Amino acid sequence: MSIKLEFSLLTKHTTHPPTNIAFVGFGPMPLSSITLAKFHLPNTGFYNFDIDPPANALASHLVSRDPDLSRRLIFHTTDLLNITTEVLHKEAKVKAIEYLEKHMAPEALLMLRSGFEVLTIYHPTTSEVINSVVIARKLGGQASEKQ
Repeated sequence: MSIKLEFSLLTKHTTHPPTNIAFVGFGPMPLSSITLAKFHLPNTGFYNFDIDPPANALASHLVSRDPDLSRRLIFHTTDLLNITTEVLHKEAKVKAIEYLEKHMAPEALLMLRSGFEVLTIYHPTTSEVINSVVIARKLGGQASEKQ
């Protein structure tokens, strides 16, 4: 997905640029953070979380020569929720989403990238159901790889 498209999708749901954006698992080349900061969100802070210390070191070094980017792109080496570097299992994914729901600021946005095909999105129209539902199918792989 292009960064321009991500920015377009984000701005469809906001009336003003976000003050801060968090990226989880960006790796050694935080191109989304860099491009969004440099060309689309010049006053936004970017908090980048990754479990891999070498990836963080490379990413931090990449922006270190740009005074503006090095001030606004912050890199944290952390294991969010103590989730291991192994492939996340369903329980760990649920735990991560629940953690974000509990700790995100009211009205904060969550943008997810995934290897899923969205099949249905349902937003409740009555007070009987309070949660939206998303049905998605994992892309690629074998049927036996269900999570």
